[in-house]
Amino acid sequence: MSDLSFSARGPALCVPFGIGLLLASQPAKAAAVVGAASSAHTVQASVHSAASPPGKAEKGTWSSTACLAMMGEDPFGARDYALDWLRHDGGRPARHCHALALIELGDEQTAAQELDDLSRKESFTGPDSSASVRAVMATEAAEAWLSANQPANALSIIAYGLSIRPGDETLILAKARALLAQNDMKTVVSELTALVARNPTVSPAAYVMLATAERRLGALDKARAHIEEALSRTPDDAAALLERGIIREQTGDATGARVDWQHVLDLAPDGHEADLARQDLAVLAADPDSP
Repeated sequence: MSDLSFSARGPALCVPFGIGLLLASQPAKAAAVVGAASSAHTVQASVHSAASPPGKAEKGTWSSTACLAMMGEDPFGARDYALDWLRHDGGRPARHCHALALIELGDEQTAAQELDDLSRKESFTGPDSSASVRAVMATEAAEAWLSANQPANALSIIAYGLSIRPGDETLILAKARALLAQNDMKTVVSELTALVARNPTVSPAAYVMLATAERRLGALDKARAHIEEALSRTPDDAAALLERGIIREQTGDATGARVDWQHVLDLAPDGHEADLARQDLAVLAADPDSP
């Protein structure tokens, strides 16, 4: 059977929790790395005029909103807009938007490094100096590193973020995904068990990852209980359904596994979880002992 994977890139629940980040209205892949919290971000340029289309602004009319508005349909244009903004002293907002455009274009490695540098090296002033905003930027960098399949770098920036804001749940969840990528199941179980004990209403993604780690360690009863908790809150969560299907198959419920994996295909046929569900269904179909 295939295993549950977590990636920062891709649709829907490849990053299975919401992260409140520094800019608003992100499209497509960039939305997997950034969420909506524009009030936390000080835009160091005037707002783009509604009468002036993105990419056609006169000097001095740059904004994060205009840059981000281009990404879904014209990520190359968004990248060029951000670079031009940088040449006009756009500073942190321009670099931030440039990194998001690179994610949209599939260059997660460069984007991750840029976000990491923004987190560690760029000075934070005014509203950007708060612990919560600095931790958010560290989370962005971590998600980008995970998207670039570099969990060690993700763990490094997560440690930095947690030094700024100890106990931050978003960073703890990012750390769990990085540890899953490194196959450190015992640490995932230890840290997420403590997290859900402190806050049982934590994101369902915590229960999905905890179930995944427990299953890989052979604790199937605990895994089943935790995946049911996740699905009781978000019954159409593709990542949770994929995981429950794996648990069901491993506990002898091939029929239930098929139902879950088919549900994943129905919900998000083009998603990463759907690819894994198809693989599992094919393996199950090829098993002569499968009912």
